[in-house]
Amino acid sequence: MIENRRPVYALVPARGGSKGVIKKNLALLKSRPMVWYTLNAAQTSSLVDAVWISSDDEEILQVGLDAGVNLIRRPDELASDEASAIGVVEHFLSILPAHLMSLDPVVLYLQPTSPLRTAQHISEALGIMQSKAVSSVVSVVEQRHSPFKCFKMDDQGRLQSLFDETLSNVRRQDLPATYLPNGAIYAFFASEFKARGGFPSNGSAPYIMSEIDSVDVDTPADLDRVNELIGATHA
Repeated sequence: MIENRRPVYALVPARGGSKGVIKKNLALLKSRPMVWYTLNAAQTSSLVDAVWISSDDEEILQVGLDAGVNLIRRPDELASDEASAIGVVEHFLSILPAHLMSLDPVVLYLQPTSPLRTAQHISEALGIMQSKAVSSVVSVVEQRHSPFKCFKMDDQGRLQSLFDETLSNVRRQDLPATYLPNGAIYAFFASEFKARGGFPSNGSAPYIMSEIDSVDVDTPADLDRVNELIGATHA
């Protein structure tokens, strides 16, 4: 742990089931299971003090064991398609020893479906948290298509602007830049999570990532793309 900062505990949620890609978290990327890349990134960052993997799947837990991280056997009710990330974090906090919780650690929530997120990304995001003295950081990617130009359909099936109609006629370059969480990094004080009853978002400092590094694996096509993009350092 770096002096004068609270500890950082990384949590990697990796259940066994998945819809788009069967056993997605164990899918091989350059001969390694996808979840390994997130575990390795967390372990390699000098700002992360300890790493946990939460899973209901014995194969995934074995990957964590081989990597030397802490294991959490997740209850079945927190591993279904309907289970929420909030429940996974709540379970993690509930099993942390009291002396660790008393330190009000930073929880670093790292989804394994973002295998292009590296230790450098993690360290930079945590560095922003420190330098800006904020209680939460969220990784984001800038949006190509502005939501200010978006429409919804009303009850009659007619278009209605999501925002002020005049904005739909403004040049994209003249509209505010907008950002979408890419799912790669969520960092927050444990106390802030408990106070809000979930992941802090409003008021968080952004950590902006590129489109390439923001690829989230949800389909076989995503998996193929990541296999092409993953660098030689991960081989």
